[in-house]
Amino acid sequence: MTMDLEVLTLAGTAAQALVQAMVSDGWTSGRARIARILGGGDPEQVPAVEAELERYGQALRDSAIPASVMAGHWQGRIVELLTRRPEYAGEIAGLLRDLQDGAAGATNVRIGGHNNGNLIIGDHNVARIRRSEGR
Repeated sequence: MTMDLEVLTLAGTAAQALVQAMVSDGWTSGRARIARILGGGDPEQVPAVEAELERYGQALRDSAIPASVMAGHWQGRIVELLTRRPEYAGEIAGLLRDLQDGAAGATNVRIGGHNNGNLIIGDHNVARIRRSEGR
């Protein structure tokens, strides 16, 4: 899978769902699965990724990092994973479905941001990318 609109959309939507999950009641139970996926199949990476997820989740819950910055960070991490391991697209899509199912009825965090002329916005874990003209 090359770095294209499909990868960016999947990564952006998954990152938004991940940020949403970080402020939900089910965060603790889902964090281990997320760490396994983001660890890219390397069991030695899982504890470090899980610790990172917990640190970032706590920072988000403490309002130390804005949700848009957090989503951008995880979108980059997911894009990097999909670039290295394109076969993980199915895992990410499955994770996204599960996160969205778990977020049903939860309070949504609104995420917006600007990155090199591309605006990535989302609501209810759906990302839309608007490309700026003239860049």
